[in-house]
Amino acid sequence: MATYAKVAEKFGITFDQARQLKQAMSMTWDQIAWDWIDCFESEDDAYEAYGSEAAMVAEATIDADRVRQFNPGLDLEWVYKTPDGKHRDNCIEMAEAVWNCRR
Repeated sequence: MATYAKVAEKFGITFDQARQLKQAMSMTWDQIAWDWIDCFESEDDAYEAYGSEAAMVAEATIDADRVRQFNPGLDLEWVYKTPDGKHRDNCIEMAEAVWNCRR
């Protein structure tokens, strides 16, 4: 399990951005988790479909911009765009890595 610093370095974000993303994902997941899991036969089926909690949470919170929808006071544009303004192709991979971070 990587640290925030290692994930930040790998994805070209700051330590604080990595922490902010995990907090925003957590707040989003708190709001949508049971509705998301209800789409499956069981909680185990939901985890099995994604292979890991991190993969499921990353998909659920980052896809369709849910993380910004549920955290309107935060500037999370950087999650979807690189510093040069280009689309970040690996935002779900980044979110999965952040979710697995230890401090």
